[in-house]
Amino acid sequence: HAKTTPYPQTTPSLDWSLYNLHHQYHKSGGILYKQSILTPHEYTSIMEEWTSMHLTLMEELESSFATKRIGCRISNDSEIYRILSCPEGSLCKLLNGLEAWDEEDREQGRMVIAPDVPIELRIYEKAGAGMEWHTDDILYNPPQVEVVLTLENNSDCCTMWKPRKGIQHLEEGETTHHHGAIESVQTTPNSGLILKAGGVEHKVSPLGMGRRVILKLAFVREGALMLEDMAMHASHHKNKSDRKSRNQRKIPSRKR
Repeated sequence: HAKTTPYPQTTPSLDWSLYNLHHQYHKSGGILYKQSILTPHEYTSIMEEWTSMHLTLMEELESSFATKRIGCRISNDSEIYRILSCPEGSLCKLLNGLEAWDEEDREQGRMVIAPDVPIELRIYEKAGAGMEWHTDDILYNPPQVEVVLTLENNSDCCTMWKPRKGIQHLEEGETTHHHGAIESVQTTPNSGLILKAGGVEHKVSPLGMGRRVILKLAFVREGALMLEDMAMHASHHKNKSDRKSRNQRKIPSRKR
């Protein structure tokens, strides 16, 4: 009897939506804006926790590029930290998907929440609050990837960035960016801006009205090492903002 040839093993189908995000992220120089970045349950859980927290809001350290912005650190014991650091959570899966398509990337280990960079709550509500043009400092080797997660926003602030020159940026409708062009968006609740450190210049235009509340956090490769003398740049808030004090106040929740 003739030998039968076994059927070849099938290759798992690619997640083309994730592949397209990966392509857009890298071709734009390490930046990606995505709406509905968390599941409804993840987003609702985060909103419920932060609006019930008693936190000491502080102005940022002088080393920050921001002006008139207030905020504080979020404890690693919080539900917010658990959701955003969970390997099976939406954010971790997305970050690993953005970095996992190249063989070189696969060999460097998973993306995990940065152990030395606290999650920070940041609020734009004072007139003129914003952030000048800047590029995020590289704190780790390999460089960290930073995430700006919008919790609420009814402000007139615009987040702006300069995509890598010569990029053809494809989204809904085809838009070609040329050298010197600036992309701008008013970030929506449950959206995320993902930026690779040392990459694209970006800013937040000064606030004229409303309020914008974000979480800022960073992801790194497992085993990544913080560069010498960069620990001072890991946070824009002092440690005492984590601790209880008589000056604590509940952050008011406002309807969006």
